Amino acid sequence: MSVPTRATDAARIEKLLSVVRATRPLPHRDGSLYFASNVTGVAQVFRQQAAGADAQRVVDTDTRLVPHAHTDMGLLVREDRGGNEIWQLALIADGSYRPLTTDPKAVHRSVTLHPGGRRVGLSWNPEGQADMVLGEMDLETGAMTRWAQPGGFWEWAAWSPTGDRAAVVKVMGTPTEANVLDRDGTLRRLLPDAVRTHPVEWLEIGILVLTDEGRDFVGLAVVDPQMPGGVGRWIFNEDRELEAAVVDPTKSRAALVVNEGAYDSIRIVELRTGGELERVELPPGVVASDHTGEPAYHVSWSPDGTRLFVSWEQPSQPAEIYEWPGARRWTITSDPPAGLISPSEVAYESFDGLSIPGLLYRVDDTARPTVVVFHGGPEYQSRANFQPQARLLNSIGVNVFLPNVRGSSGYGLRFQSLDDKTLRRDGVRDGCEAARYLKRGGIATSTAAMGGSYGGFMTLAVLVECPDLWDAGVDTVGIADWHTFFANMPPWRGVLRINEYGDPQGAEADFLREISPIHRAHLIKAPLMVIHGRNDPRVPVEESEQIARATGAELMIFEDEGHGIAALPNQVTANRRILEFLAANLT
Repeated sequence: MSVPTRATDAARIEKLLSVVRATRPLPHRDGSLYFASNVTGVAQVFRQQAAGADAQRVVDTDTRLVPHAHTDMGLLVREDRGGNEIWQLALIADGSYRPLTTDPKAVHRSVTLHPGGRRVGLSWNPEGQADMVLGEMDLETGAMTRWAQPGGFWEWAAWSPTGDRAAVVKVMGTPTEANVLDRDGTLRRLLPDAVRTHPVEWLEIGILVLTDEGRDFVGLAVVDPQMPGGVGRWIFNEDRELEAAVVDPTKSRAALVVNEGAYDSIRIVELRTGGELERVELPPGVVASDHTGEPAYHVSWSPDGTRLFVSWEQPSQPAEIYEWPGARRWTITSDPPAGLISPSEVAYESFDGLSIPGLLYRVDDTARPTVVVFHGGPEYQSRANFQPQARLLNSIGVNVFLPNVRGSSGYGLRFQSLDDKTLRRDGVRDGCEAARYLKRGGIATSTAAMGGSYGGFMTLAVLVECPDLWDAGVDTVGIADWHTFFANMPPWRGVLRINEYGDPQGAEADFLREISPIHRAHLIKAPLMVIHGRNDPRVPVEESEQIARATGAELMIFEDEGHGIAALPNQVTANRRILEFLAANLT
């Protein structure tokens, strides 16, 4: 397949890849808006006085910086270096930047402002240890006070209204266990029969939680802390996944982010009755979600509760910040080309009859080379956000298909659990069936597999499982060997992944060895390209190095990147080479 010169030209790629996003809206009481944007190449904090006004950079730094909370002592920000996700905390006030945290190996997470406004609850892992500590930080002095170290990966979720207790959550991959924490370290479990429970806010009426108690989908409920064993009242319990609930400052309403398949809806509900007051009308899209935070992190109320700010992404537009009531666009950070293809929602039948949903970016009705892009996670879902690589590939006449194989989130707990531990090969077989569906349906003349993180594992796995189906593969920050993956990752991440993938030292050890692509790498027939960031804290760079050695694959390692390629110059370099590679191997 020949590729038009303009499509592999760096300037053309940079235009298509100008994935400049505006995220983490944080309105101030003076009417201005703080937010994060990567317009300088890496996320920085900006301030904007009014909708459509010029944005001003708050402080100059070469590290990734995200606005977190307005406090009595200034703007609290989170910072990491080179994409390592070892989040540190600092305050910005009167143009000065004051670091608060002093342990460069510790990840400081789930930072939650105390009702008094002068301290925060959080979790952290001193010296990078596996177990998280739950406690508080004084924002004036930076002093840390421990409340508990229960063992495992914990997050601070909400303060009690009086500020002397907290709702906290133990994260074990998909399963989460919510608890009430007293200052003396005492824990009391909330909703012990639920698989997934995450506190949102502690109100006078009770603890507001996202939970799947007795259900396949996550909803929103109120739990009485004096009767923690069951739901007191449901506020949202539709057969759709609730992605987020953000309570307004008056504690009377909440903005709900509801997963409706490819797109989100945002609904304003009254907490007292559970009644829906209004739907936020925006162009079809989804709330932003990235390594800095889940959807709830990218939705914020104004301090007086009259306005809602949302980082909203569309298939044809990277994330920008919009205001409700109305749909006024505040930020103008990117200008993608016109005429971009919108994805179609499709489904195909897998080997056992299970229906697998997906999104198809099809150039036209003729059969064309098609790239199958597997999402990461694996508890994740390909949705109708802005997909820069799909845009690049469409521009050279290549279709793109994003299957949500079994194990994907968004379709209920049952579907999400269908690839757990020793069921993982079934998800890989779904990936192979995607290529068969495309060829059988006259969509694809040839197929390539591509994906990042867990999607990188899927790429390698389908190349091994069905080597004759694929004409090329591109693996970005993927897992090649489950045992070395666990052995080389930071210890605090290992405790998150065992429930999903299995224990490499336990009952699943033999299966993890069997399904690791590295042990059958000799079966791969398709040309392979491998990409990684040297500072990756999630998937060690050794995973890419060893699969490249085993297969003779082309290997690109970026010394200043982490889990994925974030800096715009590096994206241009990587994607130009991906286009050249696919053009040479797809017909």
